[in-house]
Amino acid sequence: MDPNEKFVIKVLGGLEIRYRDKAIGVNESKNKSNKIWVLFEYILLNHNRKLSQDELIEMLWPEMEVSNPANSLKGLIFKLRKEIDSLGFLPGKQVIPSVSGSYTFNEDVPYTVDVYEFEKYLTLSQESALSDDEKLKYLLQAVECYRGNIHHDARKEPWAASIQTHYGDMYLSAVRLCTELLNKKGNYQKIIEICRNALLIQPYTEDYYYHMIRAYASLENYSAASDLYARVKELMQQEYGTTPDTKFENAYKELMKKRPKKNQTAEELTDDFVENTNYMATFNVEYGEFKQIYRLTARRLERIQKDAFLCLYTLGAQKGVTVDLKEKNKHLHILGEALAFGLRQGDVFSRVTPWQFAVIFEDVTEENTLAIAERIKKYFDKNKSSDAFGILHKAVKINPSDFETRHIGGMKQEITEK
Repeated sequence: MDPNEKFVIKVLGGLEIRYRDKAIGVNESKNKSNKIWVLFEYILLNHNRKLSQDELIEMLWPEMEVSNPANSLKGLIFKLRKEIDSLGFLPGKQVIPSVSGSYTFNEDVPYTVDVYEFEKYLTLSQESALSDDEKLKYLLQAVECYRGNIHHDARKEPWAASIQTHYGDMYLSAVRLCTELLNKKGNYQKIIEICRNALLIQPYTEDYYYHMIRAYASLENYSAASDLYARVKELMQQEYGTTPDTKFENAYKELMKKRPKKNQTAEELTDDFVENTNYMATFNVEYGEFKQIYRLTARRLERIQKDAFLCLYTLGAQKGVTVDLKEKNKHLHILGEALAFGLRQGDVFSRVTPWQFAVIFEDVTEENTLAIAERIKKYFDKNKSSDAFGILHKAVKINPSDFETRHIGGMKQEITEK
């Protein structure tokens, strides 16, 4: 058997069992009974032992009267095996065998599970002999694996609550360690990206907001830090009727201390403005900053007599294909990486809508923008995990602003008339 032939199983953010281009699971078969997938997930997460019929019946129907529970369980096992059969790889009876009246997951079949990959990378990151860079590499891989908590139907089950808490705490710890190491390297933009993704999974975790506020402060983006702080205060008040803890208060006061409060010399300002840390060659900025940079670029074009383009990169999916939100976010992250590494030094880009990035190119031709777009696409296609996703690219020429004509010219005419 080809070693690359295997089941790819995801339990984080939505149960899915995939073989090549076929998939089954909660997101793929909405008309099927979700008890099938709860059953599969329980057997999978207890793969190291045999599960008796009594244990599975108690798990599936706690405190519920079932007229013939043994037959009901056999019916679910039959349906689950048929679902696995439909993938066209290995028969369901081989994947979920019956051993002396009990059921188990056959660990001899070739498979990977995202939650086990997550654990593997965390374990590797804890090796004492590793350098900070090596630890960070494994931690980032672990964080990348974690695309959400176990699927929504399973987490309602009593047995799933402790598992969800266990892995959720591990993920929180991984993000904390990542931010510590990234902070040492001065990669504040990556901290913001990781915490923003983490908030999609655990939206009420103050730690993620805290790390983002500190990262914005380190990037001297005080307005973004202040806005985020205000948003956290509002969120805490709405959800819990309280305010952020002392850690937040201290973080906010600390960042405000760094904001210039007195007149400075030109030399002092220059020292303050100089980019001392090599964040990345490309500038990834927030939407409001991007808008201001666009307006400044348009104003300059009239004077410098050069072309500039606004390019829009849109994450798209094939028509008729149902895509999971977590999977789409994963591919948006890949597109962001493609832009960060594929653009030229000094290019500016920003996430302008949930599924779009915009880039400002100066002193280029339309052919140049197409060549760069091809480079971005090549990186994306190489790293994407599903052929359902692709990139749409559109370039439009930025027209020179008539700001100077309307405003400066108007002022000159007024002075002349006086």
